[in-house]
Amino acid sequence: MESLKQLLKNLIQFRTTYENPEQLLAIVDYVEKFLDSPNLYIERFIRNGKPSLAVCLNKNRNRHFKIIFAGHLDVVPAKDEQFIAKEEGNRIYGRGALDMKGPSAVMIKLFKDLADKGVKKDICLMLTTDEEVGSYDGVGYLVEEEGFSADLAVIPDSGENFTVITHEKGVLHFSVDFTGKPAHGSMPWLGDSAIEKGLRFYEDLKRFLLYDSDDPEHWHNTVVLGVMKGGNKVNQIPPSAHLEFDVRFVPPFTIDEIKSAVSYLAKKHGGKITVLSEGHPFSTDINHPLVQKFISKVKQVVGEVKFGKTHGATDGRFFASKNIPVIMIYPEGEDIHGDNEWVSFDSLVKLYNIFYEFVISI
Repeated sequence: MESLKQLLKNLIQFRTTYENPEQLLAIVDYVEKFLDSPNLYIERFIRNGKPSLAVCLNKNRNRHFKIIFAGHLDVVPAKDEQFIAKEEGNRIYGRGALDMKGPSAVMIKLFKDLADKGVKKDICLMLTTDEEVGSYDGVGYLVEEEGFSADLAVIPDSGENFTVITHEKGVLHFSVDFTGKPAHGSMPWLGDSAIEKGLRFYEDLKRFLLYDSDDPEHWHNTVVLGVMKGGNKVNQIPPSAHLEFDVRFVPPFTIDEIKSAVSYLAKKHGGKITVLSEGHPFSTDINHPLVQKFISKVKQVVGEVKFGKTHGATDGRFFASKNIPVIMIYPEGEDIHGDNEWVSFDSLVKLYNIFYEFVISI
């Protein structure tokens, strides 16, 4: 597995942040060259400057596969030294070692090895370069506009230490702008505070979405007011206010229901809504035949199976919007987006073995 280790080290050296479009192109060039094989069918896409690859063992004209593996090659900004992989014992340090150049390296090597062995399976690998900035030009584009679909999507981007993730919360990020009437602070009855309109909207939103829950996993709706700007001076009634919200939700709530409620409440309080991003939740049935096969391979390689849920939004939301079941799993590592991000190399080997045994079994 030394080739896997070297592949990961090579991927880490690319400074694939959103402000480096030439590096996004360079890493895709590198991966495409690495995967060059007569037994692989590779399609390249680019949208709004963000390149992607779809790598398949079989040419599938309708772009529907039994399994789609999905990974991203972009990372968040980091110090210069984090783009030089550092090996200490079993750990490999570097930006993206865990999120998610490590898991991507596993999938890239998996497809290369399967192709070299002449294995023919109805599977596809998506590699994108915009996950850290929303995924709309990557997985979102490939699923929504290029028509890629599957019986199951496997995304190694959550589920630390081989926890199988079968549930993800939905998300809605939006802003609301309010307009008031300015007046002198000593005579508030002559004005109409835009900030107070926003706060009343916020209270109504919480009353609609939040409910009592003692779930230890906090599997319930949440509302966070992340940004609030408004007013000009301490002694003036605020004539404008801008608020931005992060809403996470669980079934039976739906994205359409949440958006409808937000729209109604904004109208009630005189606000103007702008949707910033959104995503469907997913709840995958562990009795799905392909999920059962995957679980059996996790047990075979790791020795036990742990199940979990994720509160964050991942590329799984785009598959969920098309009713495609999603499972997620992660190797061992820590400090995602931090100064000491690392991944256990032994756990990458285990992840490779899980994926290999799963593909061979389908």
